[in-house]
Amino acid sequence: MNMQRNIRHILTLLNKAYGKPPTFKISDPVDELVRTILSQNTNDKNSLAAFAVLKKNFKSWDALIRTNTNKIVRLIKHAGLANIKAKRIKEVLGEIKRREGRLNLANLTRLDNEKALRYLRSLGGVGPKTAACVLLFSFGKSVMPVDTHIFRVTKRLGLIDNDLSIEEAHDRLTKIVPKDLIYDFHLGIIMHGRRTCKSQAPKCGVCAVYRLCSFKGKLSYRKKELCR
Repeated sequence: MNMQRNIRHILTLLNKAYGKPPTFKISDPVDELVRTILSQNTNDKNSLAAFAVLKKNFKSWDALIRTNTNKIVRLIKHAGLANIKAKRIKEVLGEIKRREGRLNLANLTRLDNEKALRYLRSLGGVGPKTAACVLLFSFGKSVMPVDTHIFRVTKRLGLIDNDLSIEEAHDRLTKIVPKDLIYDFHLGIIMHGRRTCKSQAPKCGVCAVYRLCSFKGKLSYRKKELCR
C-alpha cells in the first residue's frame, strides 16, 4: 500500500471511530495567530478561555498593543506561561503593524507556502506549528501543522521516521499527506492522539488503526487492557 493510499485508509478508519471533523471554516489570520500563541504548552480549554478574555477586553488588537504588558499577563494568566505569551503576542502584533502599516495579514494570500511560512517564522516567537496553523486555518493553504499528538501518532503509524525532528515533520507530512486531506487528517490525528493513542498508556485495545500501527510497545499495552 503506497503512502498516500495508506493515509487515506487511516483517515477513513479515524472518521468511523470519531466522526468526520467539523466543516472547514476560514478564521481571521491575526485572530488565529494570537489564538495559536496562547495554545502553546497548554490545553484548548485554557487557551480558548484566554483568547475569549482578550477579545472581550480589547475592541481591537491595536488596543492590545497600546496596553501595558502586565495587564495582558493578568488577563491570560490561566493559559500558562503568561509572562512569555503576553510579551510575545504584543511584540508580534507590533511587528506586523510596523511591516504592513496595519494589523492585517492579507498579503500572505499572494505568497506561496514557502514564502508565507518564512514571513510568519520571521516574527519573533512564531514557530513552525503556529505559522502552519495560520496558513491552514486562515488561508486554506496546504500546510500541515504538527503538534505533539500528530508528531507522536504519525511516528507510531510509521508515516515519519523515528529520528525525525518535529520541525522536519512539518515538511515531511506536508509533502506526503494529500493536499485535499490535510485539514481532515490534521484534526483526525489530533483527536486520535487525545482519546486513544496517548503518550503514556495508549489504549491499544480499542485502537481503530491498531493493525496499521508499528509502535513497538503496542502488544504489551493491548494485553494489559484486555486483561483488565
